[in-house]
Amino acid sequence: MSIFVKEIIVTDYLKESLLCLAFVFFLSGTLVFLGLFVGQKWRSEWAKLTAFECGFDSLSSARNPFSMRFFLLALLFLVFDVEIILLFPYIFSVIILWVKMVQFSKMMCFLFLVVLVIGLFHELNEGTLDWKFD
Repeated sequence: MSIFVKEIIVTDYLKESLLCLAFVFFLSGTLVFLGLFVGQKWRSEWAKLTAFECGFDSLSSARNPFSMRFFLLALLFLVFDVEIILLFPYIFSVIILWVKMVQFSKMMCFLFLVVLVIGLFHELNEGTLDWKFD
C-alpha cells in the first residue's frame, strides 16, 4: 500500500514540475514575441546607428589623454566600496552579539578598521584625494 502512495506522490510532483516548466517557457516565449512586436527595428536614424561610447565621440582618436587622478580615484572607490561591503555584516553581528563574541573576532575587526584608516591616511598624504589643479 505504501509503495502506491509514494508513486502517486512522485507523479504529482512530476506533474507540478512539468506544469511549472511549461508556464516558464510560455511566459518566456510571450515576452520574447512581445519584445519583437513592440521593438522599433524600423527606426533607422543616424544617431541610433552609431556606437555609444560612454559619451565620447566614437569616431575620434582612441589615444586621447586620460586623467590619471580620475583613474586612481575610481580604483580607490572600488577598494573602499568592497571594504564597506565586507564591514556591513560584521556591524550587524556586533550589534546583536557583542557580549557573546570572542575576543579574537573583536580584535580582527579592529585590525581591519585600522588597516582601512591607515590606507585612507596614506591616500590623503599621497594627494590622491586632493583635487587641486596643478
